[in-house]
Amino acid sequence: MTNVDNRRFRLLPFDLNTAELVALSFVVCLGGFAVAAATQDRAAAPDGSRMILVPGGAFAMGDVFAEGEDDEQPVHQVTVASFYLADAEVSVGQFRRFVGETGYRTSAEGPLNRAAQDSLIRIGMNPELSREQRIAAYDASLEFGGCGWWDPDRRRFDFDEHLNWANLRFEQTDEHPAVCLSWDDAASYANWVSGLQGLPPAYDVESGMLLDAEGNATTDITKVRGYRLPTEAEWEFAAREGGRVVRFGNGTDVARWGDAAFDAGVGDYSYLERGPQRRGTAPIRSHSPNALGLFDVAGNAWEWVSDFLAPYPQDSQVNPYQTVGRGRAVRGGRWGGDAFELRIAKRFQWQSNNRCDASGFRLARSWKR
Repeated sequence: MTNVDNRRFRLLPFDLNTAELVALSFVVCLGGFAVAAATQDRAAAPDGSRMILVPGGAFAMGDVFAEGEDDEQPVHQVTVASFYLADAEVSVGQFRRFVGETGYRTSAEGPLNRAAQDSLIRIGMNPELSREQRIAAYDASLEFGGCGWWDPDRRRFDFDEHLNWANLRFEQTDEHPAVCLSWDDAASYANWVSGLQGLPPAYDVESGMLLDAEGNATTDITKVRGYRLPTEAEWEFAAREGGRVVRFGNGTDVARWGDAAFDAGVGDYSYLERGPQRRGTAPIRSHSPNALGLFDVAGNAWEWVSDFLAPYPQDSQVNPYQTVGRGRAVRGGRWGGDAFELRIAKRFQWQSNNRCDASGFRLARSWKR
């Protein structure tokens, strides 16, 4: 376990069953950027996640280094309200408890029919068909069981109908991040955690809509009371340590093998120090956190966020939440990805029931005064 320098950040333990805030504030200095935060009097969310208060603010969202892809532009001004974010990705042990208590079956544990699935995938790859036909066929293939897996030798994804969060091609302990999870799985888990604390669910998982405290659909993230996934804007704000101009979510501008769980053995980037190849996830909290106390924001598991991936606007935004798109946004890099993928600004989109052996998540929650 990495020794954490508590002078750089303060873990904000809490249990929101507790109604009162402890009247204690402190200031975290992030290279000249100062933010105030408040702490509460319990250690964890009901599932054991350690929640950190991320004080809100404004920042430049997008590819501030101008070195990425088109969907990372334009850089635009975004303001986010204060929110809580788990210091680590949900672990295998935490997810195991969820499954044990609820009997939940993940998207990867669907019906097995590899022949039908392969047929649909072939249709989805047929260039003679329309884009809509190909998308429909591929989406239908995801209704069957199994999980995508990364072949580190061939550096490509393949599919295995027998893989799921509890059965991977590399070894994991209860301290590793739970992967092979879809957005649907992550939202279902978040609702379960809300129920443990007597909070209303944050999601209607079937429709994919956010829910406010009264159970009504909402696009206002501040009205959601249950545990949820961070929005894409919240995730990037926290990865940037409260909005700093920094390349990676661990607070560095150079990708090093010992600082994050990614494949340092490939790529020729000015911001990469080459190192060994990764062949699986690392235990959560294995690497140093960023200045907010967040572990593995750079690498290890891709992290589902709450909203859909949509083109960035030119105009400024306040608490943006995207409700339209083909796929949900995935952020943060992964154990098999290179330094380019590891960048904070890198964006991916996946169907809500898609999954691979690098797809995981961490919890968030709106802050209420």
